[in-house]
Amino acid sequence: MARGLTLSAVLTAFIALVLVHETCSATAKVNHNCAPSSCGNIHNISFPFRLKNDPEKCGDSRYELSCENNHTVLSLFERRYYVKEINYNNYTIRIADSGIQKGNYSSTPSYSLNRHNFSQYPSAYTTYLPKWTRNTELSRSVVWMSCEKPVNSPFYLGASTCNIDSGDQYSSNSSISHFKRYRYVKVGRTNANDVVDWCKIEQMFITSWPGNEGPINISCADVPNELVYGFELSWLRGTCKSYCGRWSDDDCYLDHGNHVGCFNIGGFLFIILYIVRVTLAAIVATIDH
Repeated sequence: MARGLTLSAVLTAFIALVLVHETCSATAKVNHNCAPSSCGNIHNISFPFRLKNDPEKCGDSRYELSCENNHTVLSLFERRYYVKEINYNNYTIRIADSGIQKGNYSSTPSYSLNRHNFSQYPSAYTTYLPKWTRNTELSRSVVWMSCEKPVNSPFYLGASTCNIDSGDQYSSNSSISHFKRYRYVKVGRTNANDVVDWCKIEQMFITSWPGNEGPINISCADVPNELVYGFELSWLRGTCKSYCGRWSDDDCYLDHGNHVGCFNIGGFLFIILYIVRVTLAAIVATIDH
């Protein structure tokens, strides 16, 4: 009898735990009297974003943008990025290095950036979209490498062949610039064992360009498109409290219908207490019999 009660308690608790991960309204708990702002081709700038000259009550200061020469600019790690798009349906913002010029294939990013930047320092953004089952990565790497000798690999694109200025600007102050180097571009996930022994990584960038997901099929023409398109970041984790309440911290996610799901910590504590109470009742019943 006690075993049956305990099993029933656990099953009930499991069902309740699933229900605790309730989907809440995707409407943030903020002042909606603020009129949307705009700059250049970015319209409807609203929560959590704000422009520098917006009233203080509008938006979140961590997501402040500036309008410079008709460009919407995001300052990230003390670097400037042009805002290409803000998608309020999936809680992402797409930005591109301000040094990239559309139509100029020889232009290269001014800054090195990779996913590690966002995990090493506290950031209001993530390079992934938080999901209930698993996080969805929003970008992939673009790696500039300098090699002592040629590399024969379908994953490596020769920078000179692609007419890409991979840049002496990156290595002019380093010792490797005094020797003849062969420069390559690699797109996609790059682990340490993917870099051949005679090559060194000079710079890393990230891109979300949807034109080609397979790194082995990347062509020279694709590389400038990767850089011009820029990369996506998610602000959802940084604004969980605005959607789900003060106890949520970063415990929220996006469900299959693009609704914000909230983890109810109060409900979780209730379940723990319920399990304890029912289990104790089962033990007492066993002793009585």
